[in-house]
Amino acid sequence: MTEIIIPIKSLKLAKQRLTPVLTPSERTALVLAMLEDLLTTVSLLDHGKVWIVASDDAVFDVARKHGACPVREPEATGYNEAVLLGLAATRTQSNVAVLPGDIPLATASEIAALIAPAPSDKPHIRLAAARDLQGTNGLFMSKKGLVRPAFGANSFSLYKQASQKAGVHPQILEAPGLALDIDTSADLHDLALHVRGGATHGFFNKSRGSFCGHPIERGAA
Repeated sequence: MTEIIIPIKSLKLAKQRLTPVLTPSERTALVLAMLEDLLTTVSLLDHGKVWIVASDDAVFDVARKHGACPVREPEATGYNEAVLLGLAATRTQSNVAVLPGDIPLATASEIAALIAPAPSDKPHIRLAAARDLQGTNGLFMSKKGLVRPAFGANSFSLYKQASQKAGVHPQILEAPGLALDIDTSADLHDLALHVRGGATHGFFNKSRGSFCGHPIERGAA
């Protein structure tokens, strides 16, 4: 089965681009709610261990609630470094997948398609793009080390190039739920319009539809 790595930024630093519409406590609440919903969806699937790489006890409380394994960062040195910490925790020969923590609309079927065990002994890589087709919101490797972590600007293109250099033709997944990660106020508005339940929906309900004086429409319950 596939082991899953989910890195979570320090809550003090998370979602800085949402500062115009969210207070620090709201940003923290949103991060934890989205992680809660992602782990709830993952729990519906067959998978190996889930590793949460983070530096905040509040994140680990959510992780343990869902049976995930905490990996504490000694210091926050970056997203790709956090992925490397997670990879170091996984078994040597395990299939491995990396997911961001801010994809609460990802469906069980989308995640299942990403983490499905490799169909053969040949090296296998799957990629799911962010909706801007620049970032990467899902990475699967039939064994760790096929490509180095390269999350960030233009990572989707970089992963495709790295896969080909490794002699692997990557499988590209079409997954609209996986594609929406929450970085900007526009992303937040889209999330509010489409979320239909769970902790993230509860977050919007508690907000009463407005953040820092900015109205945000909510989807139906």
